[in-house]
Amino acid sequence: MNLENIVALAEMLVVTGFEQNVAKKLLRQICFRPASFVLSERFVKEGGWLRCNIYLEKEGELYGCRYYDASFLKAIAIPELVIQSVNIRELDQQMDGIDWKLEEERLDFDRSNELSWQTERQIENAISELSKLSVNPDGKYFADYLKLKHWSDVDKLPAGNNVNAIRSKFEVSQRFYFFDGKGISVEEAYRFLMNRWLEKKLNERAKLKNGNGGHSGGRSDAGTDKRVKEKKRKASVKKTKDRV
Repeated sequence: MNLENIVALAEMLVVTGFEQNVAKKLLRQICFRPASFVLSERFVKEGGWLRCNIYLEKEGELYGCRYYDASFLKAIAIPELVIQSVNIRELDQQMDGIDWKLEEERLDFDRSNELSWQTERQIENAISELSKLSVNPDGKYFADYLKLKHWSDVDKLPAGNNVNAIRSKFEVSQRFYFFDGKGISVEEAYRFLMNRWLEKKLNERAKLKNGNGGHSGGRSDAGTDKRVKEKKRKASVKKTKDRV
């Protein structure tokens, strides 16, 4: 294990904006001598959360940082609203109090001891509420957001609870490369993604402003083009027959 390599990597990552104890995280990964590995960090930022996944690879006996993927999840206002008999704000607070990673000291399951299955019951109740919300289109929007907000940092969830399919609704992301031992700082990445988020919202508003008319207009143009081509084809066939 090359300690100088670990120190150099840690110094570079700290300068980039990652936490001070990253050296210990590197040490715990590198001691297993993997071909590659990922370190994840989450930052609370104004208006949301920034998550960074740092990708490191082994070359010979040394490890190097190749890039990090940064994603920004914009915080949205959770209304005091009841949909499908579910209070959205109360559900958000309920989910906030759950240990989704199940990393706390666990008691062996004992049916007579409610503490041994309390977290699992809380999870089941939250999942039930999310299912109720998802039946309604407006409720589904908030249900998807709550899943992403509370599950983004959970590495493994049971099948059917993958949040990757809904990330594009609420997140913007970008890959930032390291070059010659330097990388785009976390703060610069955050500002870049904030601009991306604003651009995303402006584009969405523009689409809403155009309304269905804008989309139907596109379909109408496509239909018109098709009809024009069909008329030209028939005209060409008629001319050929006339010549014959």
